[in-house]
Amino acid sequence: MDALIEIPGDRTAAKFAYAAAGIGVVGVATLGAMFAIEVPKNGPYVFGTINDATGGVFQLVIIPVILQVHRRLRRTPGSEAAKWLVIAASGAGSASSFLLVAKKLDFNVSTGISVGAMAVQAGWFLLAHRALLKTGGYPRDLAKLGQFIGGALVVALPLAALTALEPAPAWIRWGIGGAGLAVGAAAWVAWPYWYFLAGRHLSHVPREVRGRVLQPRRRNIGAGY
Repeated sequence: MDALIEIPGDRTAAKFAYAAAGIGVVGVATLGAMFAIEVPKNGPYVFGTINDATGGVFQLVIIPVILQVHRRLRRTPGSEAAKWLVIAASGAGSASSFLLVAKKLDFNVSTGISVGAMAVQAGWFLLAHRALLKTGGYPRDLAKLGQFIGGALVVALPLAALTALEPAPAWIRWGIGGAGLAVGAAAWVAWPYWYFLAGRHLSHVPREVRGRVLQPRRRNIGAGY
């Protein structure tokens, strides 16, 4: 089913989803710029600081979107626990990013918290969208993309951690670990697009209206208007 059944709060959540999409694009761009320009020179990390700040904001603005999507899941003790877990993880990820910008938290500690938050969100994305894919009233494109992002990150994050194991053979670090980095990066880059799609569906604007190009009204002098 392509149409999202509207429930109260959808249109407000859509605004947060669009904001998350825009902030996410800035995050992807600044992280890419940091690795391309600043890491080879060992700083100064201007793009890195911008990325940390946008990451903190991103973790906050996604919470209303996650909550609104979660409302479409069957309410069980397990789903309620998962909801509060992902909210807490997002809040912790946001706080760690802002503390890193303020130089109140070590980089490695902040990175660990952020990766942990991402892992929790990935697990929620995978399980929630797997359940929503089986139900009606939820767009299949949104569910499939969400399931891909969550599943890819759940698999990729542990594999990517292998790159940090210096005693390991190169084929493990950069073969298996490098593959994990590539898959994780692809899923992470796709995340802003998921929020863009979520905003489009949650706004409940008909497709024909979204694609319509408004034409200026011509004045017909002979008809008196």
